[in-house]
Amino acid sequence: MNKGILFGLLLLVSCSPVFGQKKVDDPKPRCTLGLEQSPELRGFRMGMTQAAVLAKLPGVTVEKPDKFGLARLRLSIIDPSALIKSSPRDKGVQQDMTATSTDGSAFVLDGAKFPALKGTRRIQMRFIDGRLSYLNISYTDEVKWDTIDQFVETISTTLKLPQQWQVPQESDTMQQQELRCAGFVITANTIGDSTDIHAGPELILQDVAAWNGMSKRQNDTTEKAKREEDDKRKSFKP
Repeated sequence: MNKGILFGLLLLVSCSPVFGQKKVDDPKPRCTLGLEQSPELRGFRMGMTQAAVLAKLPGVTVEKPDKFGLARLRLSIIDPSALIKSSPRDKGVQQDMTATSTDGSAFVLDGAKFPALKGTRRIQMRFIDGRLSYLNISYTDEVKWDTIDQFVETISTTLKLPQQWQVPQESDTMQQQELRCAGFVITANTIGDSTDIHAGPELILQDVAAWNGMSKRQNDTTEKAKREEDDKRKSFKP
């Protein structure tokens, strides 16, 4: 046999396993942090009772929960130094007259009287069965971020969270990333609120189990209503 042909066959045999082997990327380790290990944002963390939250916000109240156990709260934080001197705010907490029905209870807070909220622009909370299950904090634009990677790296370092952020599957922007853990999800974005020129990045913290539980209640209620309507139609007598 020609030596050149023989050498070529041997080379092909020795390399075939490499050519046929497909590279498999090691999946990123899943964040195993539970709800009790969720980060604290400005004194608030997932699972806090409504009473504990309101104790940090004297003068603020929360609407009664709906039939699914959901209650909503929106806080807008203002900088008193930016207000016109002829129209001072005498109270640290006032009702927000610009709020809509979807905001639930809404208040405007004097930032000077709530130093823990310094640097925040707006805070939205959702309580399920009397416990904090959703927290959305919109920060001011005082600190500038070049990229979302820069923002989440700082968040992970400061809050001691794993560096396992990813772009959400349903996201249509690269300026948003999320960290999915066993007991909670935290989402970050540097887009800000397009309706507020002074709004900066946002952090959203959610209790996964609480929202799944409420969704099940809503679905069960919807299905029950459908069955009752079907029964009425079946028992109808012309």
